[in-house]
This record gives sequence, C-alpha cells and structure tokens, in this order.
Amino acid sequence: MKSVDEESLTNINELRKFRTEINQYLDKRENELLAEIDQKKRTSKTLLNELKSKCTNMKSSIEKLKSELQAQDDNSNQLLIVGKRAIKELAGLQAALEEVSKRSEVPRYKFHRDPATEQLITSDKAIGRLEEGESTSALGPLQRQLQTKQKQRQQETMQQHQKHIKALSQKGESISAVEQQERQQQKKQQPWQLETMQQQQKYMQGASQKVK
Repeated sequence: MKSVDEESLTNINELRKFRTEINQYLDKRENELLAEIDQKKRTSKTLLNELKSKCTNMKSSIEKLKSELQAQDDNSNQLLIVGKRAIKELAGLQAALEEVSKRSEVPRYKFHRDPATEQLITSDKAIGRLEEGESTSALGPLQRQLQTKQKQRQQETMQQHQKHIKALSQKGESISAVEQQERQQQKKQQPWQLETMQQQQKYMQGASQKVK
C-alpha cells in the first residue's frame, strides 16, 4: 500500500512539473509573439506618420503656390516670374510624391498557428501517458531475505563438511567413515530446511490474509 501511494504521488508530481514547464514555455512564446506584433505595429505607424507629414507639407506648398499664382493674374510680368518658380517647386513636389507613393505600401501580417502544436492539441496522448513497468511483488523482500539466509546456511554447512572431510583424510580414516559423516551432516541439515520452508509458508499465509 505504501509503495502504491508513493508511486501515485511520484507520477502526480512529474505530471504537474511537466505541465508547469509547458505553461512557462507557452507564456514565453506568447509574450515573444505579442512583442513582435507590437513592434511591427509601431514600425508601420511610424512610417505612416512620416508619410502623412510629408503629404501635409506638400499640400501646404501647393496651396501657397496656387495662392501666389492667383494673386498675379492681373500682372503678366510678375505672373511669369512666379510661374517659373512654381514650376521648379512642382518638380520637387512631384519627386517627393513619387517617394511617398513607393513607401506607402505598409507590410501586412497574419498570425498562423503552428502545425505541430495543432497536432498536439488534437492528440489524445498530449502531455504524456502512463506506461506499465515491471511488476513488483509485495512478498518479494521477505522471500529474498529467507533465500539469502538459506544460501548462507548451505554455504556454511558445505564449508564445515569440507573441513571435516579434510580432517578425516589427514587422520587416515576410511572412505566409509567419511560417507557416514556425510549422512550425519545431511540429517542435521534436513530439519533446518524443513523449518525454513515452514517459515515461508507461515509468512505467505499471513500476507494473504492482510491483502484480503
């Protein structure tokens, strides 16, 4: 039960951590795009204000020339002088008008959704998924302990047995005596193995009752 609770909490924390990272990234990209939109807006407005100012100045110059020409309608000599000056100014105004006309095409921008992000939204596995890992037995730890103890006992018994055989060989005892000693050691080992099996069975029964 503790392991299951810990596993659930770990998954929840990982999910929320990843969700926070996604939110932070989306906020960052949104702010970057908003800043870019605002920059392009200010650039376009600056250009239009500049062109508007030039058009206003040209309009004022034309109105002034028109007034001067109308004022000299009755004076032919003065009208000729004002007319020549007006032609020169009109040439400059014409060049300025052509420049304004070339720059008056303000760039247009349109937001397009990112295809990869759209696919992510439509996916039923967005953010992530739960994958089943290796199953762990609730009885595993005690079983491993019992097996480890059993192996240690067997190794100790074998070592004692080998020492005993070596000692008998050094004393010159017969092989039959050695075999008899082996049988005695096996008889001593059997009750302990039976005890180990009984402990395992008792633990399994107790664990089964707890699960129920």
